[in-house]
Amino acid sequence: MPPRITQDPHLVQPPDFESEQFRALYATLATAERTVDAIIADSQNAWTQNNDAQRVAWNAQVEQDHAEEEEARAAQEQAKQEAAEAEKRERENKRFTPNKTVGKLSSRRPSRYAIHKIEQLEYVELYYFTKEACLEAERTEYSVARGTFTLMADGENVLAKPAAAYKPSTKVVQDENLEWRQIIKAKDYMLEAMVDAGWPEEHVMALGVFFLELDKHPISDLEGGETAVLLYQARIRRRWMEDLKSTNDEEVFDISVVNDKRLDEMYSEVLNLRQAQGIKRSVTISFTS
Repeated sequence: MPPRITQDPHLVQPPDFESEQFRALYATLATAERTVDAIIADSQNAWTQNNDAQRVAWNAQVEQDHAEEEEARAAQEQAKQEAAEAEKRERENKRFTPNKTVGKLSSRRPSRYAIHKIEQLEYVELYYFTKEACLEAERTEYSVARGTFTLMADGENVLAKPAAAYKPSTKVVQDENLEWRQIIKAKDYMLEAMVDAGWPEEHVMALGVFFLELDKHPISDLEGGETAVLLYQARIRRRWMEDLKSTNDEEVFDISVVNDKRLDEMYSEVLNLRQAQGIKRSVTISFTS
């Protein structure tokens, strides 16, 4: 393939072979048989012939470029048409299956505030996924139709959304103050929301194992053990989710592995608090007797 021409030869002006510089140069080459004027004429003819050849090559190159551009454009249009036809066929083929029933529908609808937190990979209390909180969220949804709206980012867009629906609940209960039975039920709906929000599968799996390991941990059978498990769940899950959201380069710990030492420390904390409360009650009773 000949080298590509980068300059339009139609626009190139010939050198001034009649100039003093060229005549001085040609004078050194002139002979009696071949004068300076003859050399100038030969140079002009040679340049013109070369430029004419360049123009022919340039015109062919331009035609080739146009042909390739047209071919690429046609290929692109064909690809678009084929994609549109494939999408149409897919829609036409997506028919209902006879005798197939509707899939399982979630019986709880957490508040938009909780869902927004999950979508932003942020910590949110499990209370928002309890039955009580979801019922409250439903009542709020009905009451905000004519309420105040707030501006919220949605990717690159800013949307107006009901302000009340995106506010934290005034009735929120911290995780450590919930009952373990509430935790076990609520976590299923939270994990479901995480899947819907596109959380990485390994994160959802790790958190699911985290709850499973705590639910069967032997310390929960001890007096005050369930309170310690609740405390561990609340603190460790918050720390894990904050670490996932952090922008530093530190590796995030595996939440599915229960740190028995930390759990034992929290169990001791619970027992010490209970002992202190017992002493306080005893002293109060003795003074009131």
